[in-house]
Amino acid sequence: MDDILASVAVGNGLSVHIATLARKTIENAGASHLGSDGYFLFEATDIPDRKGITILGKVASLDAAFRLIDLWTLRERTA
Repeated sequence: MDDILASVAVGNGLSVHIATLARKTIENAGASHLGSDGYFLFEATDIPDRKGITILGKVASLDAAFRLIDLWTLRERTA
C-alpha cells in the first residue's frame, strides 16, 4: 500500500482500505486487468489461513474515493 486514504476495521481480522497499490501487489491479487494507476477498494486480512488482500474494485476518481470516506464516516457516526 503506497498511499492509504482510509482504513476501516471490520472485525474478525478483516479491514477495508482505499489506497494506491504497487503493480506487483495488484498482479498478485489477480486484478491486473484493472490497471495499476489510481485508488483501489480492497479487503485485507490477518487471518493465518487467508493472509493477504482481495481487491474489491477500483475507485473511479479521487473525488469518488473521498466520497466513500465521507460515507464511512457518516456510518460510524450513526451506528
